[in-house]
Amino acid sequence: MAHYYYKKYPYLNYDYRDANGATWTMFSIPPEMLVAAFIEKIGCPPKSFFDCGAATGEIVWRAMKIGLKANGIDIKQYPYQNPLLKSLFNGGHIKIKSIMDCEPIKSDIAYCNGTLTYFSENELPQVLNKFRDCKTLFAIHNTTEDVVAANRKGDILSTCQALRLVRPQEWWMETFRKNNFIPEYNIKLQCFMAIPIKQQQMELQLSLNPGHRLRQNER
Repeated sequence: MAHYYYKKYPYLNYDYRDANGATWTMFSIPPEMLVAAFIEKIGCPPKSFFDCGAATGEIVWRAMKIGLKANGIDIKQYPYQNPLLKSLFNGGHIKIKSIMDCEPIKSDIAYCNGTLTYFSENELPQVLNKFRDCKTLFAIHNTTEDVVAANRKGDILSTCQALRLVRPQEWWMETFRKNNFIPEYNIKLQCFMAIPIKQQQMELQLSLNPGHRLRQNER
C-alpha cells in the first residue's frame, strides 16, 4: 500500500538513491510553495532560506535554484545521488551540526521538515528560540490527527525511531504561542506557519506606513 504521505501530500515526494543502491522517498515542501506562502503573508518576496534538518540537501539546492540565499544544517550526513548536492556540504552551505549548537538563525524563511518532533518538550522552547530572528518559520511534522488518518487507511505513519513529539495539532499551536510566535495552520501546504511576535509587530507597523514598506523593498 502506498505510504499515507503519497495521498496527503502528493506533491512532496522525491526519490534519492543511497550508497547501497537502495531508493528512498523523501517528503518535503517545494521552496516555490513556501515562497508563495511567504509573499501572501508578509507582502514581499523573501531573500533568504534556512533548512533545519536539510538531510540530502535537496531542498537547499532547490531554494538556491530559484534565487534564494540558502543554507541549512543536519545532525548527520545523508547519502545523496545528485553530485551537485555534494558541493553544498563541501562549500559550507549545509553544515553537520545540531540546531542546539547554532547561534540564533536569521532568515526570511526557516523550514523544519519534521525536525521539531525529534526534541523533548523541555528542549523545544530552546529550539524555537533559535528562530526568533526569522521572519517566518514553516514546520511540517506528524500530529496525532495524521497518525489516526493513516491508521484508517491501513498504513503506519512513522518517520524516525528517535521521534519524540507526536502531539495534536492544537498542542503545537499552543506551544508556538507560548514561545512568542503567532501561528496558523496553512491548509494549502499542510504545515504550520509561525511568525515571531516581534516580526508580527514590525509587519503591523509597515501596514500602517506603506511608504516605509516600499522603501524597504527597494533596498
